[in-house]
Amino acid sequence: MSDSSDDALVEELARGLVQEIAPQELPLFRATSEAFFRDPEAALKPQKPKDDMLGFGLGTAASFLTPIVLAVSSEVVTLLIDIVKDSLRQKGSEALQSALRALFKKDRATGDKQAGPALSADQLAQVHARAMEKARQLKLPDDQAKLLADSLVGSLAVAQ
Repeated sequence: MSDSSDDALVEELARGLVQEIAPQELPLFRATSEAFFRDPEAALKPQKPKDDMLGFGLGTAASFLTPIVLAVSSEVVTLLIDIVKDSLRQKGSEALQSALRALFKKDRATGDKQAGPALSADQLAQVHARAMEKARQLKLPDDQAKLLADSLVGSLAVAQ
């Protein structure tokens, strides 16, 4: 995502998810997220283990969830932007029609105002599916992918 406000949304969402599912990675969250936004592909590449100076390394690369959480969050924020745009387009059209009708009536009562569109169960299911799809694409094990998707949808449902 190129828009810095979208990046801020992604980062905020991802930080909450990392705090919930991989709190041990929080000390490196800022550096990892900055690297991710500079070059998402490079941040998602698995790191090769490096031998130490004596020639015997650990032999396994540490696997961090933060870049995957950022990528999944980015995908979901893009989806949510589309959902909210469609909802606002629909509500805008309805509000316009209502305002036009009010112009032709003697009673020009104002309509109710909502803070923002709530996500339906179908939209939440769509978010869950997109998060699972992206997590699997990034080769996250199914149990961790499900935990990430469930946490993400849970945070959205609670926010409403």
